[in-house]
Amino acid sequence: MRISLMNMKIRFAVIVAFFALYSAAAASQGQKLPGDSVVIPSVDEKWGAVKFTHQQHLTFSDCTYCHHSNEALTLESFNAGKAGKVPMCAECHPRGEGKPNTPKSSDGTELWSREAYHINCIDCHKGEITKKPKTAGAIKKLGSSEKATKCAECHEVK
Repeated sequence: MRISLMNMKIRFAVIVAFFALYSAAAASQGQKLPGDSVVIPSVDEKWGAVKFTHQQHLTFSDCTYCHHSNEALTLESFNAGKAGKVPMCAECHPRGEGKPNTPKSSDGTELWSREAYHINCIDCHKGEITKKPKTAGAIKKLGSSEKATKCAECHEVK
């Protein structure tokens, strides 16, 4: 009886250890992403909203390339609840031209939402970064001219 009880304890310990290792591996691969299916509204009369997924873009840059006002933002800090509030782009880049508090680039370009999105998104999709926010994070790799450089490849058609 003692041997079978010992075998049961060993088997139980092996199962618990296996489950713990499996859970840790699954957690590291299935990281939570903030609102993975984000719909970015359009301000254009012809083109509709853009469906953006963080998962598709993680291989290209870190969080702060787009969320450049959150200098310490990482996926790890977000998942750990230490990132603080991550503002939507339109909180700093209004959805219309001519607003008094709209940020401007170093060359004076008014960076309202459409302008800011187009600089970040289109340049990266074309494979060339012409302007980069001052506090933007690293670019891991650029897109290419074959990837989503036509409006209808990202925008819904109205």
